[in-house]
Amino acid sequence: MPVLLLVVFLISLLTGRSAEAQSPVSKPLIYTKADFHGGSHTWDIKQDSRGVMYFANSSGLLTFNGSFWKSYSLPNGTLLRSIYIDPDDRIYAGGQGEVGYFEPDRNGVLRFTSLKDKIPDRYTHFADVWNIASHGESVFFRTERYIFQLTHHSIEVHLPADEWQFLGEAGNRVFAQDKNNGLLEFSAGRWQPVSDSQSLLGSRIVSDIIPMKQNGLLAATLDNRYFPVHDRAMRPPAQKQRESLYTPSFSKLTDSLIVAATSTRGCVILDKDQQVIQQIAASDGLQGNNVSSVFVDRNSDIWVGIDNGICFINYNSPVKYLRPNKVNDVEGFSSVIFNNSLYISTSNGLYAAPVTVQASGLLNIAGDFSLVRNSDYGEARKIEEVNQQLLLAHNNGIYQVKGMEAVPVSLGTGTWTLLPTTAGFLAPTILAGTYKGLELLSYSGGSFRSGGRLAGLQDSFRFLQRDSQQNIWASHPYRGIYKMVLAPDNKSYSTTLYTSRDGLPSDINNYVFRIRNRIVFATIKGVYEYDPKQNRFARSAYFEPFFGETEIRYMAEDPEGNIWFTNREKIGVVDFSKPGDGKDFSITYFPELTDTFLRGFENIYPYNRRNIFIGSERGVIHLDYGRYVAKPVNLKVILTEVRAISQQDTVLYGGHLSQNRLNGRSEIPALPSAYKAFHFEFSAPVYGMQGNLEYSYRLVGYDPEWSSWSTRPEKDYTNLSDGDYVFKIKARDNLGNESPAVTYEIRILPPWYKTVWAQMMYALLAGALAYLFVRWQQNKDRRRQLRFDEEQKRMQYIYELELEKSEKEIIKLQNEKLENEVLLKKKELANTSLHLAGNVSTLEKIKYELNKLTTDADHQENLRRITALLRSAEKNNEGWEQFEAHFDELNNGFLNYLREICPALSRAELRICAYLRLNLSSKEIAQQLNITARGVEIHRYRIRKKLGLDTSVSLAEYLV
Repeated sequence: MPVLLLVVFLISLLTGRSAEAQSPVSKPLIYTKADFHGGSHTWDIKQDSRGVMYFANSSGLLTFNGSFWKSYSLPNGTLLRSIYIDPDDRIYAGGQGEVGYFEPDRNGVLRFTSLKDKIPDRYTHFADVWNIASHGESVFFRTERYIFQLTHHSIEVHLPADEWQFLGEAGNRVFAQDKNNGLLEFSAGRWQPVSDSQSLLGSRIVSDIIPMKQNGLLAATLDNRYFPVHDRAMRPPAQKQRESLYTPSFSKLTDSLIVAATSTRGCVILDKDQQVIQQIAASDGLQGNNVSSVFVDRNSDIWVGIDNGICFINYNSPVKYLRPNKVNDVEGFSSVIFNNSLYISTSNGLYAAPVTVQASGLLNIAGDFSLVRNSDYGEARKIEEVNQQLLLAHNNGIYQVKGMEAVPVSLGTGTWTLLPTTAGFLAPTILAGTYKGLELLSYSGGSFRSGGRLAGLQDSFRFLQRDSQQNIWASHPYRGIYKMVLAPDNKSYSTTLYTSRDGLPSDINNYVFRIRNRIVFATIKGVYEYDPKQNRFARSAYFEPFFGETEIRYMAEDPEGNIWFTNREKIGVVDFSKPGDGKDFSITYFPELTDTFLRGFENIYPYNRRNIFIGSERGVIHLDYGRYVAKPVNLKVILTEVRAISQQDTVLYGGHLSQNRLNGRSEIPALPSAYKAFHFEFSAPVYGMQGNLEYSYRLVGYDPEWSSWSTRPEKDYTNLSDGDYVFKIKARDNLGNESPAVTYEIRILPPWYKTVWAQMMYALLAGALAYLFVRWQQNKDRRRQLRFDEEQKRMQYIYELELEKSEKEIIKLQNEKLENEVLLKKKELANTSLHLAGNVSTLEKIKYELNKLTTDADHQENLRRITALLRSAEKNNEGWEQFEAHFDELNNGFLNYLREICPALSRAELRICAYLRLNLSSKEIAQQLNITARGVEIHRYRIRKKLGLDTSVSLAEYLV
């Protein structure tokens, strides 16, 4: 082995190529044309102040923010050769026959501004713009025929002596190469030659100028030659003979490392002496070996322009891959550090490489991996250190590893694992879990010897652990858990099978481990422990706070007592040195390792905090956990696009404004009411860690609170009503680092029927309607009042009529009553009169008869008395006058009226008229007057005559 290394070293001295060790490198991320929708070649790569990446591509300018690609074409549709980004994030671009710059408009959308109109007309015909550099307030663009110097708003043209072959900037100095004059530096407004450059370079073409330590510069050529430049003088290369490589692009990786693009070896890393110390090629995951451009971003990660794609190499990542066999990838089953070598058991043998330990504790792979002899032809299941020796559990049996050779111990039966039977420093016997039961090994004098297979259950035992009672616990992938007890003579063992009937959550996927001096069982529902008193399994109260009911597939404890574990898809660690969330531990997951480990054959080897080895499908993953958790992360989120969606989408924000400029907008985008849906895109430009990022968002005015964390870098809102909204977005990584929130304000204008003018119109219309309504109501009330008044009048009139009618009826009734009373009195009066008249008549007859009797002397005295009585009765006849007076009073002076109109009427005729008014008949009148009816008629005749009545007029009616 030392001889081989010496030979390689001597060959490297002769060929100019160093002996390269396999330094771990993260798995490159490959972006194809299907991802970025661009051309086949990428000529230049740059990064702006926000971390967004820019690529000069065959199809134009490409941008990438970690989540989304976008492309921008040149006006003439040609390819883009070169780009340069100034401190204000203006992107200067040089294409074929085109020169100008991309700059965001007020909405953050990149717009191209051509500078050809500032070039004098006789110089506007040019081909490719190969390089762009800046110096002071000027920007320089190189074509083969011209160098255009843009200062403020004018362009000055610099002509070559023959042909411009290079332009670049380094150390605040600008250099150009002229084919005839060598390397030139622009100083004091003119190009001044760099001493000895023409003679040293000859026909070589400079591809880049790289700043090095102590203000020195290094001129790298296209043919892999390196010339130091100090002050204004070029010096010969330190090493003249080098591998012939085409190196079109360089980028400074660190103060002492350079990354170079090659056409046949991918990327190579050069040290301060320009020696190749590492190669990253197709065998390491690149899409190919023909690299046209390289760029180191601000996180010291490498971007590669390659045929038909763009690759990202997370060179500064704490997660890297070790591939023992780069020609044919192998699965990594287990790892162990032993005697300054790293051993990896794989799906095709055991590999080893020398390692050194840095002062920080990080391991350095000091050479290539080599296959350990006799370990191939089958799976090397597990490599373990036992009794300060290496034992290999192999598909073919058991081997003891001595240096770079695997020495057989027991062959014939495949073996899974090895377990010392005692806890002492050197165990005299070791149990081997094989495909067919247990096998016993004995140890003596630094060597192992097989004691043969033990009698007992012949089953497959992949996991074995020993408890304090010397019970052996074995887990079976689909039967359950076995407890085994060795016989005193160590020649046999008894078994007891525990299943779901004994407290296990399932008969399958149970695994046994020793963690923190406890025998624990990883199950589909958390971690379980065995209770010997109950002879049952139960969920572990100790591990419950860590895992709960989470499915656990594998567990391992590191030297610090932290617990590493896997579940179905993820790898995590319970870190007791990092309290969090009010607990004395924290749990960290590694999203970048999701689905990368070897499922079903999980293995984690936590050598120390800086070196965690994880078995994977392509070798072994090396995790620098100490750096992973200590790496400072300045996490920022950027809003990359805001799009309003309607019948025709509108880009409101193109994603290319700084947050200060975005927040400093004087106007908030105001959109018509037809835009009710919006699409937001966002990203945190932390490349290679997108799987570690989650986003939370909130649309103020719609969302009541922040959303739950999600890995999706976009959000859609639909059916928004008019109003003002503020979209807020923030990001966090898997370590809990959270970015400040970024905001974007939008305003949805109300529809025309909700505008101020419409509202004013509505107000006016409402006022008019209200006025009309009031007038209508007033008119209605007036009409109602009029109808009411009329009705009232009518009712009053009817009332009055009814009242009048009632009064009249009352009066009539009263009159009728009075008339009846008068008539009654008249009748009574008439009767009285009749009686009086009758009495008078009778008295007259008596008087007349008495007068006849006066001649009788005998009755003289009696008659005298009778006569006196009669005279007294006659005097009573004088009451007639009183009758007349009463009669006239009852009949409105009827008799007096008759006397007035007809004084000729006699007393007897007036009496007949009174009787006629009293409706007495002629017969009744005759009786009253003591005359005949004929005499009454005669009187009536005379009365008619005196009154002058016509014969057609009834006297009785006239008098009534």
